[in-house]
Amino acid sequence: MSKMLRNIFAIAISSAITTTSFGVHAQPQPDNRGNFRNVNWQSWRVVDRDPNGLNCRQGPGTNYNILRRFRFLTQIAPVSSREVKLDKDRDPWVEVIVDNNQSCFVRSHSAFILPSWDFYQQN
Repeated sequence: MSKMLRNIFAIAISSAITTTSFGVHAQPQPDNRGNFRNVNWQSWRVVDRDPNGLNCRQGPGTNYNILRRFRFLTQIAPVSSREVKLDKDRDPWVEVIVDNNQSCFVRSHSAFILPSWDFYQQN
């Protein structure tokens, strides 16, 4: 195997699994439509490049009011690391923590959020 291929393979493996003092963590993967149905991860990053930011809503769905917007690369944390809520179209939304112990919902899709290693690198 060439050195370049070994390096690519090593990067792919390290981006999927990391060992910490808590054990081995498998990074959540989106389904074939880009949806994250497993949000068992402590830290996420906003990857939506909309200049207005990623909408965080009062409930799981676009019919709920926007409570705030998150800018590109903002770090967010789910309220429950194992639970998504489905909207009327059965699309997943994750409830995230915002200021003053309040929460709001963002679409759980790879176009908007991705798992971040920040939490695991700090611990």
